[in-house]
Amino acid sequence: MAKHKKEHELKLSGSTLSTRFSISMTIALAVVMLGAGAFLYSWIVGKADEIQEKAFVEAVSFQGPWQKAYLEDTQREAKGLPPREGKTEAAMPVQGTTKEFSGTDVRRVDVHYGENFTKPGYMYIYKDVKPPLIVSSDTKAKASSGLLPMILAVTLCVILVGALVAWMVAASVSRPLQLIVSDINQIASGNLRHRTRVRAGGEILLLAKSIDRMAGNLETAQAAQLELSVREREIGVAGEVREALLPQTLPSVKGYALAALHVDSPTPGGDFHDFLELEDGRVGVLVCDVSGRGIPGAMIGAIARSYLRAELTKCGDDVAGAFSRANRAIARDARRGMYVTAMYVLLDPKEGIATVACAGHKLPIVRFTAEDKKIRVVHPEGIALGFDKGPVFDRTLQVQKIPVERGDRVVVSTTGAVKVKDAAGAEVGEKPFYRHVLQHSGLACGAMLEAVKGELEQHANGEPFPNDISMVALARDA
Repeated sequence: MAKHKKEHELKLSGSTLSTRFSISMTIALAVVMLGAGAFLYSWIVGKADEIQEKAFVEAVSFQGPWQKAYLEDTQREAKGLPPREGKTEAAMPVQGTTKEFSGTDVRRVDVHYGENFTKPGYMYIYKDVKPPLIVSSDTKAKASSGLLPMILAVTLCVILVGALVAWMVAASVSRPLQLIVSDINQIASGNLRHRTRVRAGGEILLLAKSIDRMAGNLETAQAAQLELSVREREIGVAGEVREALLPQTLPSVKGYALAALHVDSPTPGGDFHDFLELEDGRVGVLVCDVSGRGIPGAMIGAIARSYLRAELTKCGDDVAGAFSRANRAIARDARRGMYVTAMYVLLDPKEGIATVACAGHKLPIVRFTAEDKKIRVVHPEGIALGFDKGPVFDRTLQVQKIPVERGDRVVVSTTGAVKVKDAAGAEVGEKPFYRHVLQHSGLACGAMLEAVKGELEQHANGEPFPNDISMVALARDA
């Protein structure tokens, strides 16, 4: 059981869909982000270099002339010369804006410088060293100028590229699913032989294998259902043919009683019993076993019944001749390997004599004699109808006469009665069947057959009968 289960389990092979999607997206987004970061870093460094260069140029441009003038003033002062005319301060400090830089001797003061002191700037002073350094405050503004738009532009590009990458990865992942959807549509439309075309791994491969298995199971189930439908139809037709083979009424013979019983198996064949009422008052009892089941068995049964009735009805006392002619016709029409066994009892009610012929029938006639209350079997020689076209059949066929005294019973049955099986597969067998007939021989014919049937059902213990059973009982009044 465990081995069977293991063989039918589908195992996940390769990486899972989520793993492959995560890895693909991670690698793609890492490449995009690294590219965007490298570009943004390069742009910021270039921008910083540019701003720094401009700041230095501007500072030197302002600082150079001021430092030159300051040196001239210092030299004039050292020589005792009067200051230059029009000497002014280079910058006008803004009160309360001094900022100390911890750990250094540098401080910064916000100032206005340039013509009319209109330009805002920063004056960096090292102790009392003059002249101090003045830098335009526009440098800060220029440093952030264009940075926000650039960051927004790069972010937008990252989003767009990320969306494109996500679409491409999702498309590569979903393509196998789209193929599977197409495959499922073909299977759903009735093409159960179609198989999936996906060659991916992970859950996709597992899903594809599951769908292929499902399609295979559906195909098998469909074939089984079709076969079952054909089989059910065949069983129905065979049942209809068999019903037509069975007599609807029992002959009425003064001083004698007749009863018949037929039990169907789950798969009916062509086994049957029949009665022939001859013009001279004699009555024939015919019980036949037919090879094959279903329609073939029913058809060969119908053929055999027709030929046997036709020949036995007009044969008079020549029962052997009637069987010989019927055999030639059956051998001519029956398919090779098909045959019919027959047991025939022709009762002469006036004489109390029964003429018996057997064509390969395996189960003997069971004869109960009232005089000694014993069971005897009657089983003349003969081969089945349809095996041989004439010589062998004619040579082996024997006809036997038996007396039917008052209180005697004669039971003729198909072999299905002795082939009833129990749950372990053990058959009833011939001797137990004879004992059942003996045990219930004191009953009326119909009741006796029902009692024997009950014994067979008790042996089967709920198991269906493997073969059709036809039984006929003939009794002479005591």
